[in-house]
Amino acid sequence: MRKIFTLMVFLLTLSALIFGTTSCKSEEDKIRDYADPATETTLKGLSENSLEKYTQYGNDAFKAALTQELFDATTSQINSQLGAYKSKEFLSYEEEEGYIIVHYNAKFEKTDVGIRMVFDENHLIAGQWFE
Repeated sequence: MRKIFTLMVFLLTLSALIFGTTSCKSEEDKIRDYADPATETTLKGLSENSLEKYTQYGNDAFKAALTQELFDATTSQINSQLGAYKSKEFLSYEEEEGYIIVHYNAKFEKTDVGIRMVFDENHLIAGQWFE
């Protein structure tokens, strides 16, 4: 009986350790869960000249600030200078005035460039800058 009790305590402790460590995500992981796919879709939308894809994860202000004409001019300039979007690499993040700013290194056909993505409290894109 004592062996069974000891075995049960051991198994409960082991399962608590296993499930406890796998369910605790770092703040960076939580941010990347929404920032990485949103950034990927946004950069693909820019490269593919798709306003719908580009603004898919944007907040209302981000969408309202962008007309089709402005988007066309921007994509033309970006695609001619950088080429087609290839991939991105997460660099870091910071919090500022209620926003999460995520820094990436983006690889394009012709060159690499820094990208700064700004997310609001709802995890939606509020801004994007090329650095």
